[in-house]
Amino acid sequence: PDPSIEEKELIIPTGETKKPAVDTVLETPKPGFCLKTRSEDRQKVFVNICTSDKIGETPDISAAELERIIETEDVGKFRVPMSVGPPHGEVDKSGTACTAYDVVVHPGFCAKVQREEAFMNFLVSTTLIVIEQKYGVKLVHEACTVLKNKRQMGQLEPQLMRMTKKPFVVELNSQPSSKPGCQESQKPASLRLPCKHSVVVEPAEGRPEFVVVEVQSKLMKSKAGLQLDVGEDRIELVVRPGGYRLELDLPHWVHPEQGGAQFHCQKQTLTLTLPVQEGEG
Repeated sequence: PDPSIEEKELIIPTGETKKPAVDTVLETPKPGFCLKTRSEDRQKVFVNICTSDKIGETPDISAAELERIIETEDVGKFRVPMSVGPPHGEVDKSGTACTAYDVVVHPGFCAKVQREEAFMNFLVSTTLIVIEQKYGVKLVHEACTVLKNKRQMGQLEPQLMRMTKKPFVVELNSQPSSKPGCQESQKPASLRLPCKHSVVVEPAEGRPEFVVVEVQSKLMKSKAGLQLDVGEDRIELVVRPGGYRLELDLPHWVHPEQGGAQFHCQKQTLTLTLPVQEGEG
């Protein structure tokens, strides 16, 4: 095989051992209410709807406005900021093994969905879809119920919560850009990675499916010297030795855990391909 591409492999971290991005905070959420459903293979599944004021507020619209959005199938006009934690194994009151997920929303929205049925239905449906997409499970939506006397299943785990969404970025290169919406992290010049880099959305027209990021620098010698953190709306690359840093905002929210990264030794180029989240674009 071509020795210049022997180091081609997935290098996106899972996040367990990487430091959090600058726009996130590690916090244990507070219990709100609990959903119970099952997977298609008949395993019990619980969803803990939790709260934290570190999560962004949901737009305050009326039930009538929500119904109009749903009827027109333009759900992208109403987004619910949330943080979805990984599954954790639990045991229900009968001693049967089950799975629980922690989903964190703003406390104001949590209170609203418990008052208004339309928003409860919307949150339940959205939450199940997000869990299915993020963790590759199949849930039985019609079996989902809200438990009346149980606020959580198991112990709530700390989560890295993104506090703000970054500005829209269309394209970045090694020269300062005068295009509106373009922004590069303001780091000391001695730490900024000298490179050429671009952010491209594919396909160019229609609904975006992938964000492709390409970074080329003579300082990137091998994958061993690259530290890469990928979030839902930004990436951070550190090249060692030297600690040269590059931070880029992404034009759409992506699925980091479903992405792929390739490093080409001969070209000294890192390429990331990141699937765009549903509802973006």
